[in-house]
Amino acid sequence: MSHNLLLNTEIDILVLLLVACLAAIAFKRINFPYTVGLVIVGLILSFLGQNIPALEVVNSFRLSEELILFIFVPPLIFESALNMDSRLLLRNLAPVLVLAAPGLLISTAIVGTVLAWLTPLSLGQALLFGSLISATDPVAVIALFKELGAPKQLAILVEGESLFNDATAIVTFNIIFGVIAAGAVGADAIQQGVISFLVGFFGGIVVGAAFGYLMRLIMDLAKDNSLLLSTISTITAYGAFLIAEEVFHVSAVMAVVSTGLVIGWYKSNRLEAETREYVSEFWEYAAFLANSLIFLLVGITASSFRFFEQISQTESLLTALGITIATVLVTRAIVVFTLIPLVNLFRESKIPLSYQLVSYWGGLRGAVCLALALSIAPDFPNRDLIVILTLGIALFTLLIPGTTVGKLIQSLKLNRPSILDQVGQALAVLIAKREALKESSILENLDYFSPAVVANFTQKYQQQVSQAEASLTNLQTELNLSEAQAQQVVWSEALAIEQQIYRELKDQGFISKVVLAQLTLMMNLKGDRVQIGNIPPGLPKVEPLEVRLGNLLVKLFDGSSWVKQIQADLIATNYEYLTFIAYACEQVPLRLRSLVRDSGVPGKTLEKCASYYEEIRQDIIKQAQTTIEQYPDLAIAFQTKISDRVALVVQNETVERLASEGLISEAVAGEISF
Repeated sequence: MSHNLLLNTEIDILVLLLVACLAAIAFKRINFPYTVGLVIVGLILSFLGQNIPALEVVNSFRLSEELILFIFVPPLIFESALNMDSRLLLRNLAPVLVLAAPGLLISTAIVGTVLAWLTPLSLGQALLFGSLISATDPVAVIALFKELGAPKQLAILVEGESLFNDATAIVTFNIIFGVIAAGAVGADAIQQGVISFLVGFFGGIVVGAAFGYLMRLIMDLAKDNSLLLSTISTITAYGAFLIAEEVFHVSAVMAVVSTGLVIGWYKSNRLEAETREYVSEFWEYAAFLANSLIFLLVGITASSFRFFEQISQTESLLTALGITIATVLVTRAIVVFTLIPLVNLFRESKIPLSYQLVSYWGGLRGAVCLALALSIAPDFPNRDLIVILTLGIALFTLLIPGTTVGKLIQSLKLNRPSILDQVGQALAVLIAKREALKESSILENLDYFSPAVVANFTQKYQQQVSQAEASLTNLQTELNLSEAQAQQVVWSEALAIEQQIYRELKDQGFISKVVLAQLTLMMNLKGDRVQIGNIPPGLPKVEPLEVRLGNLLVKLFDGSSWVKQIQADLIATNYEYLTFIAYACEQVPLRLRSLVRDSGVPGKTLEKCASYYEEIRQDIIKQAQTTIEQYPDLAIAFQTKISDRVALVVQNETVERLASEGLISEAVAGEISF
């Protein structure tokens, strides 16, 4: 049977994925970084392919600029931006941007100057190499830090830098390449370069955000259809990249980052729980596929270039690589340990030295660097040397820092949960054990259950609950929480409960999109205040864009008949906002007391928090009552809508329960609508 190109490609991809899956299973068992392990597997496969005829097909696989940038990079960057904590990114935006822009330019200058002096590269060629090798590769860094479970702020610093400086590197690379092609460096070239950099970087952000918002409108039409939403999000990731790259000629990477952040907010705040989970899992799988293929191909490509043979046979090449590795490491140290302390001078929340050390050693290079190197035309002077040096740096950082950064994190004790996380974990275990114990009362009412089994079950989980309570109490004693820390523990739990209440109301269809945006912004601000020790956090006054625009129209056109409906909508929105805050303020103390009883948290601290919620509730009720008195028709309409929604939720849940119990078929349940 004759095999066409498409069939051969399909077989090749399936073989690579099978190898990746088997490698993932093996590396997980020996606790070795999966992505780094795939590079090693790729090297081994390529070596075997050169010596075993049956495996020679392996060396037909090869990374190319187009494959990396147009196929692998969009889903990897989009998945990272989609799940990135935008609030945490905003709080750490200064150090991220300083490392990503000035840091990369400084690194480019240092690496270029040193290599022009100590290697065969000319100044222009060395600067070109410096631009592509100075960016920490998001493909490598993001995958590695997810496996390591790094602290959130540290992960944001490293991931954020890698995402932003990747875009900076591509723009800088293109500018330097253009200057080399022009053959001269002058004031006009420098000015044009600066303009191109700013237009490319910020233009990518604008294009991506606009495209992401447009795709959000299309997603609204999908009405929580998981398959459609996943497909639309795929179009969004690749579409943002292609439109920015081919139509507007701005940074495609920044376009994907910004559109990913826009869709990430939409996913977190507008999608139903099941749909949200499905979309997240879909992109996690997409990232797994891209990571698996790209890291295997990095190893295969390095071996296919006969990298190790060339290095071992040419002493001057080995010397140049050694100089390059040393220069890149020293330059990275200069950038990190100079710029971050400088940023710390202007920040209340300092970036600790331990984070700086991990950021330095975790500055891996990978596929994007290779993509830029491979994009250089074959007839470019010293092109092969640039490619070999790029491969050498990529392999060195992946195989040395890549395999040891986890140990560095452990030695710095950054893998240990924070105090709040430790207490939260212990609380979660206690709650789970108590919920399991409650099932004993259900088992007692089952005639076919042996009383002895029920008694053993009850005794077993009573003991486990006691042990969990003792563990939590011991943890509190061991941590020796100060009053301020105890307050942070209680308020963090309270805010988590409040957020969960709003999430439940949203998933059940009670909260409108405008009010949800308002509540989300309020919770973000409250969380920020608690994070810096501003307790109690108060009730921040927030107005999303829709509300601000409505208020502006009312002020500008007060008295116009068409504005009356806008004003009525604003009043109804505010009444809805107050109603749900009042409900949450009633529920939080009840759930909080149940959550932390016997937890070792001082009762006085707990009651202060509960009392504050009650004070807020009373104040909110007064405001809502004023609205009812002034606009009784609006209040009655809203209350009627809520009561109808309650009935609808109860009826739908009842039908779902009857179907799950087998009392009616799924087909019958699907035909019932209320």
